[in-house]
Amino acid sequence: MDLKISIRSQLYALRELSIISAVYIFCMYFLYVKTEFDLFKILFLSTFVFYFLVLLLPVLILHVNYLCNQHKNIKIEYDMLIVDDRIYSGSDIDRINVFASYQHFNDSVGVTALPYNDYYYYLEICLKDGKQINLSSLIDYKIDEIIKKNLQSVNVVEQPSTFLSLLIKKA
Repeated sequence: MDLKISIRSQLYALRELSIISAVYIFCMYFLYVKTEFDLFKILFLSTFVFYFLVLLLPVLILHVNYLCNQHKNIKIEYDMLIVDDRIYSGSDIDRINVFASYQHFNDSVGVTALPYNDYYYYLEICLKDGKQINLSSLIDYKIDEIIKKNLQSVNVVEQPSTFLSLLIKKA
């Protein structure tokens, strides 16, 4: 199975932020039309700080970081992982750490979860020679399940995190 970051996978990761942003913009437009300008300025400034710091900024930082620190050519087959034309078999891999939020592991999404909680996570593939390969969820939303299914002989360790690491690096 050939995997790569595509426009579709990126839009899938950004879909909750897109919905929240559309609702926010609609509400702000509605308030702009229906209220006096001084009240609108107060409401806009107070809600925009929350929107920007809690919703927009974390998603943008994670998304850009995952795009910049991602391997380009990934192929996964039964008991084999090919990353940038290097072939790794299941016997070459010591363990795979999955760094994700609690919502990703529990499949709980909705209004109680922030936009990055379920869609942004990454895998740290620890090789027996000490090197590491990092793969992000921008490759495929279910990259952890694809890896588990194809590399069944490798130990997969789930590492729940409240806020995902902002810096992943290529091996």
